[in-house]
Amino acid sequence: MRLCWCITIGELNTFVCGIPFRNRELCAIFGIAQLLVSSASLLQHVYSLRVHGHVFYCHSNITENSTLGEKYLAYDIIIFDYGLMHRVLGTNECVANYLDGGFMRAMWCVEHTFALFILIVALYIIKKPTWVLWPALLMQSSYALGLAVLTMATAPKLLEAWSGRVDTDFGMAFFIYSCGFILNWFFTFVLWHHYWYMERKFSIRTAFVS
Repeated sequence: MRLCWCITIGELNTFVCGIPFRNRELCAIFGIAQLLVSSASLLQHVYSLRVHGHVFYCHSNITENSTLGEKYLAYDIIIFDYGLMHRVLGTNECVANYLDGGFMRAMWCVEHTFALFILIVALYIIKKPTWVLWPALLMQSSYALGLAVLTMATAPKLLEAWSGRVDTDFGMAFFIYSCGFILNWFFTFVLWHHYWYMERKFSIRTAFVS
């Protein structure tokens, strides 16, 4: 699968500018990185419940004088929103709070964190059966699609924001969101190719033994 002129994803290796990288190692690197993201997002709910008694006490309109706790809850880490939606949509709370108060986000963080933890175990400890990769495949695919839907839904406002005043804060928020979006799609593609490789590997071995 060729993503662009310099990146090709195969079932065993991914080639970046002709340099091969094992898909299993890439899945481990991206899996651990995303596990940190989902864990930090889950801890937002734990902190919010303990301090404020609210499932997600998120307020985006913070100032330089805001406390560290207020800044921690101001950002929607799981979707890499570090003030971008507040800037382009004019929202004062995180997007999840406008849907159901953050309850679905909390459940998602629990499930996503668990699936990614199982993925790390499946990559190096429990390599067989391959269905142990299914939770990560399901959650990561849904996650990447969710980011795509959010991007398409906010695309007109993003373009409008780029045509207006662009400062360092907006540029950095857009950069963080874009990196999270692109790298998670890349991670999803690599994860699927690794799964197909493991499926084929074990099916051939089973056929040979039988």
